[in-house]
Amino acid sequence: MNKQATRRSQPKRRPQQRKGRTAIAAKGGKGSNRMTWILVGVVLVVGVGLLIAVAGAHKNKVKNIDERQNAPAALISKVTDVSTDTINSVGAGSTLGPPKKVNPSVAVLTKNGKPLIVYLGAEYCPFCAAERWGMVNALSRFGKFKDLKITTSSSTDVPASISTLSFHGSTYDSPYIVFEPVEQQTNKGKVLDTPTADQQALEAKYDVAPYTSRDGSIPFVDFGNQYIVAGASYDANKLEGMTHQQIADQLNTPSSAASQGAIGTANSMTAAICKLTDNKPADVCTQPAIKDIQKKL
Repeated sequence: MNKQATRRSQPKRRPQQRKGRTAIAAKGGKGSNRMTWILVGVVLVVGVGLLIAVAGAHKNKVKNIDERQNAPAALISKVTDVSTDTINSVGAGSTLGPPKKVNPSVAVLTKNGKPLIVYLGAEYCPFCAAERWGMVNALSRFGKFKDLKITTSSSTDVPASISTLSFHGSTYDSPYIVFEPVEQQTNKGKVLDTPTADQQALEAKYDVAPYTSRDGSIPFVDFGNQYIVAGASYDANKLEGMTHQQIADQLNTPSSAASQGAIGTANSMTAAICKLTDNKPADVCTQPAIKDIQKKL
């Protein structure tokens, strides 16, 4: 917000000094002028500093994206091509825990002969925004996305304008799993994708207590009717104020907040998916970090 400077009234001119005090007055006037210029210099320095700070803050401010845009290929490459060294160094990272086991006595839910993974979320949701970074990385270990988009979460939610990806309009192909994403609303709250009856039935069955602390939490992810995620896997506030590129750049740095949250989430989801695929592919499922998380599922 711009602040207008308060205009000070001009000081009244002093009456003309008598002859006997001219030298003293002149001396005093010279000191006053020097002090005035010093004060002006200080004010200018402070003012310039404030302008630089404001300009820097404006430059680094995340620009809210109205709905979505095509995701740059170079950005997606950074999200999906995280090294095995980073994967094993991060482990579970800063996640709140792995996906919850919900149905040990029921057969794995499949589609076209492959384990089915269902995601329900919305583009306005900041917690979904944080989750998607990890989901894209995890799912890319088993297959390949096309036509992913970039967007931001709602500018009026808390945390606001989280840079993220969107599954709306994308396709996913994998020899191991089937992925069905549903982005239910835009970041402006407009209706986008509608869940099928089967997807709604999964949500009604598992997106409730005791599996989640709040009924109807999003993001909601069902892993073959065996494991679920309901709500964010890590603190979405860690990504507030970061651009898409800044988040992507941090994913391969294990100590960064983005990597600890997103890659930790990806590893936890990978561990659950590997349980559904009988630990295939082996190069993904036999990584030490994945095997360690599987022990906690």
